[in-house]
Amino acid sequence: MKNKIMFWVSIFMQLLQIVAAALTVKLVMGLDMIPENLISIILAAFGGLILFTALLMFVRGKKPVSVARSVVAWVLVIASLVGCGFLVKVVSDFQDTMNAITTTIISEETRDVYVRVDDPARTLEDAADYVFAVVEGYDEENTQLALDTICWELDSDITTKGYPAVFDMIDALYSGEVDALIMNSGYITILDEYPEYYDFTDKTRLLYEAILEIPAPPTTEPMETEPPTEPAEPENITNTPFVVFISGSDTRNKKLNTKSRSDVNILAVINPVTYQVLLVNTPRDYYVANPAGGGAKDKLTHCGIYGVENSMKALGRLYETDVDYYAQINFTGFETLVDAVGGVTVYSDQTFTSVEGVYFPKGENVLNGKSALAFARERYNVTGGDNGRGKNQMKVITALIGKMTDGTTLISRYSEILASLEGMFRTDFPMEDVSKLVKLQLEEMPSWEVYSFAVTGPTGMDTNYSMPGLKASVMYQSEKYVSQARSLIEKVTSGERITAEDVKAPQ
Repeated sequence: MKNKIMFWVSIFMQLLQIVAAALTVKLVMGLDMIPENLISIILAAFGGLILFTALLMFVRGKKPVSVARSVVAWVLVIASLVGCGFLVKVVSDFQDTMNAITTTIISEETRDVYVRVDDPARTLEDAADYVFAVVEGYDEENTQLALDTICWELDSDITTKGYPAVFDMIDALYSGEVDALIMNSGYITILDEYPEYYDFTDKTRLLYEAILEIPAPPTTEPMETEPPTEPAEPENITNTPFVVFISGSDTRNKKLNTKSRSDVNILAVINPVTYQVLLVNTPRDYYVANPAGGGAKDKLTHCGIYGVENSMKALGRLYETDVDYYAQINFTGFETLVDAVGGVTVYSDQTFTSVEGVYFPKGENVLNGKSALAFARERYNVTGGDNGRGKNQMKVITALIGKMTDGTTLISRYSEILASLEGMFRTDFPMEDVSKLVKLQLEEMPSWEVYSFAVTGPTGMDTNYSMPGLKASVMYQSEKYVSQARSLIEKVTSGERITAEDVKAPQ
């Protein structure tokens, strides 16, 4: 009787092992990330383990040996179940994280109502009789939508007073000339650039956030044309060059704001055939055409307050290229990601101390998340200011690429890496394309060549679209630098290989 029970328990354990292995293999294959050769190894490993377990369980022998075999077999079954559970968790965590960061986020357009910090109003209804300041001749469509929203909420009209610039409007609120003002919340970060207004959030209080209903673009009936031809075969991300906008948001909380200044503005031009990556850095103060302002000139960093897509358009027009995807991370996420991969090693061209007090000697520096962020952000104590900062940013990104494409790091630190991305990183990279690139990396294990180029130009003071009425520090475009950047991008996207000589600064 006892032997029968042992026999049926062994049968049950073996079946459990087979089912767990089959489900795990099916789940892993469903990711479409694992190359066929690795799938074969996984299948062979599971098959061999199952066969060995069966031999231990069911091949008869002397009693003591049989008991020992059963114990070993059960240990192997339990180890198999634990291993399958671990793989299932890895796949599940990966899918959850990728679904979270690759989900398209539709940014709501909002306009905020601010009052003085000591104002008695606590609701919009309390401010129904107030005089609201607005900026005239700027972003008029959204301003009108905000006014319509407020009037609808109050079920009455409100009194407004127009001003030529944001600063005039703020001064009017401070002096009591108006009772409230209506402003794009993205301007809050811009006010940090002006010493006389950096304490705006201390002197004011957010009273109401107007969520605007942006009308959908009109649709038109398609015109009669010739019968459609056969659709072209879709391009494969593994054999087609593409451009990714890497944006470093200047927010430090644990939630990535959809609209904020972009302090890091790098185009990563990737050719998966030649295994080359070109990083093109554009300084935050570069004086570019702002698509949100109909092409009016603005600082590049300001383009981000109208959405990451707006920054993509601005850079695409500057370099006359298509920017296919974006990857946006905030400062907190950057620190966490660097720590998650175990830190990075970068070479500093000079000895300097950051404004946070972090010391960097000339030569190789092993950095954790906090020190890597300080290294990448410093511009006051490095040669070249913004240009020097841009070069250091690309060094950190290059080091991160090296760590992220290292199979050992990915396997040993996968949970930390996935956790570091949640809530602080987002991209519009399709999940299927991510799968194909991971599969390429695992299959070929290529060593990527990363080159960097930074544009620069003369500095000065000029007007900008996002802060009408006041001049700000800007960096004007240098045609020879922009022209070289365009040429480099064209080379990589057309399949040509670039060299260290190509990315030298123009003379």
